[in-house]
Amino acid sequence: MDFRQLQYASAIARHQSLSLAAEELGVTQPTLTKFLQQQEEEMGFPLFQRIGKRFFLTYPGERYLDYAARMLQLKKEMDRELSDINQMQKGRLSIAYPIIRSSYMIPATLPAFHRQYPGVEVILYEEPSTVLEELLISGKADIAIFNHPIKNPHLDYEILRREEIALAVAKTHPLAQKGRWRSECRFPWIDLKRFENEPFIIHLPDQRTGQIARQLFEQYKMSPPIALQTRSIEGAVRLAASGFGLCFVSESHLKYIYTQNQPVYFSIGEPSTKIELVVAYRKGGYLPQYAQDYIQIVRSCVT
Repeated sequence: MDFRQLQYASAIARHQSLSLAAEELGVTQPTLTKFLQQQEEEMGFPLFQRIGKRFFLTYPGERYLDYAARMLQLKKEMDRELSDINQMQKGRLSIAYPIIRSSYMIPATLPAFHRQYPGVEVILYEEPSTVLEELLISGKADIAIFNHPIKNPHLDYEILRREEIALAVAKTHPLAQKGRWRSECRFPWIDLKRFENEPFIIHLPDQRTGQIARQLFEQYKMSPPIALQTRSIEGAVRLAASGFGLCFVSESHLKYIYTQNQPVYFSIGEPSTKIELVVAYRKGGYLPQYAQDYIQIVRSCVT
């Protein structure tokens, strides 16, 4: 068994098709057919159940692929560490961001990284926050930058900054000038309960701000009318500015959101509602020097 065989089996399982797996791997379909026949004969059990032209993992196949994934991840980490030791400037960095944060963080960080490591290929994943952790655990992404309320035991985290979750309210709202300054708050503070009958624009449950909104409603025993659910953070802020409803937004997004009429922002919570912006990676995994340097570039942009 070699790593190439592990990659062949993984590709077949991923695509459930010999032709699609062969296309991804850059080999012929007969090459995969021969590999599969020899591998199953050698091991003494079928890795896949064939139904028509589809290939589905058997239980022994699932166990085989579980070990294969771990072995391929170890090889990936070994190659990176040896590359660092040899001071090579080539490699591949897979970065994962939430969709909205990616729109301004990639332009702010990638040019500086490319100047430092022109030979490193960057692969970008843009997904909801809840998907990013899965990308890290599976080994598809090397690092991910996102807000998080709960730590996954399979990941390590570095805090980049702590930021507030603000409430956006139209300037024409009757309570727009009712906030009061507190030393521990970034914005004028107001009691969220005062808005319990107001319409809210909230983000989806797989977005961190969507999760926090629902937690705040539960904490304050509120059931406000929901004017709209949207994935767009910028769209929600613009709607709030127009008076369509209220919305929650992470503090770091604000300098990148442009609206013709800016809303008023309030601190909410006791004393405020804060969340950590983190960079996450696999626990115990090896981060090549270029990945560590990219994290420092991100840190300099957000602090």
